Amino acid sequence: MAATSSATAPTSPTTTRTSRAIPFRIVAVLVAATYLVLFGTYRWLLTPWLLLPDDVDHGWTRTPELHAWADTAAAATLAAIGIGALVAAWKPLRRSALVAWVGVLLTVVGVSSIASVLLQQHTGFGGALLQGALTVALTAVPFVFLHPQRRDVLRGGHAGAPDSWPHGALRAGLFALAVAGAALAIGAIVWRVTGSLVENPLEDDVVSFSNLGLTLASGAAIAATGRQGWRSVAVITGAVAAYAVVAAVSLAL
Repeated sequence: MAATSSATAPTSPTTTRTSRAIPFRIVAVLVAATYLVLFGTYRWLLTPWLLLPDDVDHGWTRTPELHAWADTAAAATLAAIGIGALVAAWKPLRRSALVAWVGVLLTVVGVSSIASVLLQQHTGFGGALLQGALTVALTAVPFVFLHPQRRDVLRGGHAGAPDSWPHGALRAGLFALAVAGAALAIGAIVWRVTGSLVENPLEDDVVSFSNLGLTLASGAAIAATGRQGWRSVAVITGAVAAYAVVAAVSLAL
């Protein structure tokens, strides 16, 4: 009787990449849960229409009504991170540009927390620097480096075919949004540097405005390059921009 042998079927590259994406998916879901639920972003998005109690110790008596614009801007940025991370967890191998964008935003939030802590004088420069470094190390670093395509992510996403890039009015709109976001970020910093305040020298509203500006600018710029997953970036960035406009009109009325 001829000897029989069993051959093990080779594992396909797609299956291997999918299994390698499991740790990334776990981190992405944790990031989404943290930014959408733990930070209460789902509630703070209602700031333009509902006055919410401010339970955070700012080190000074803060009037929530006066900071509704800044709180709305902060909520929009945190929502972009949470929603972006959640969408990236769904199909991470097809959205390297989205992963890159969320990684940028996580880094922006971590670095800007240094300015926030210093402005509110909760600790000295060393403590603020440590907090910022830990924030980036615990969020942006694992989010980016656990992705199976981290090299593409570090380059802003896998380059797509030219015929899949945004064209015409869409591309022009994305560039316009990128410029508007950059103007908001720079304008907020100039506004604060020139001595403008909402209520108190210890307020960190400038951080919220500049972060929203960087969210719009980076998202629109990445989407305009047509890299892998740019449509997801464009949709989320557009939704954040639409929310910001509607919220601004509501607060102004």
